[in-house]
Amino acid sequence: MNKRILPPQKALEKLMSYCSKMERSEADVRQKLFNWGIDTKKTNEIIEQLKKNSFIDGSRYIHAFIRGKYYYNKWGRVKIRFNLKLKGFSDEEINSAMDAFFATVDYEAMIYEQLERKNKSLSIDDEYLRKSKLILFGQSRGYETEISLNCVDKILS
Repeated sequence: MNKRILPPQKALEKLMSYCSKMERSEADVRQKLFNWGIDTKKTNEIIEQLKKNSFIDGSRYIHAFIRGKYYYNKWGRVKIRFNLKLKGFSDEEINSAMDAFFATVDYEAMIYEQLERKNKSLSIDDEYLRKSKLILFGQSRGYETEISLNCVDKILS
């Protein structure tokens, strides 16, 4: 990979622009700084400055991530949680944000709607294969297995 080396002050300016366009996690910013060849000490200083000026806010990022992935990508709790863990967030931060968000939405209705849409697109006559395809689809989207099973049973009955 061809690294583009940037001086720390220029990197800070670029990151301010980068973070002002969309919510970014600390992991995203660290990756950018690594790609630009900034050493660890400078990276920590830049991140602290971005946090101090509210360009990076973990809580705000988590809420935006959950909202976006739920409404636009139709992801389930499992997949959202997994991807937030990959970004380096703690279980407490994730759980509190997810509890607050999922208390306001009809999660099971969204899963039912997505599985019903998938069921209509399948051209399989065998009920066992259809059911397994729907469950696999639900798991790939990050839906809990129990909820997926209940919705699939409702759809196929």
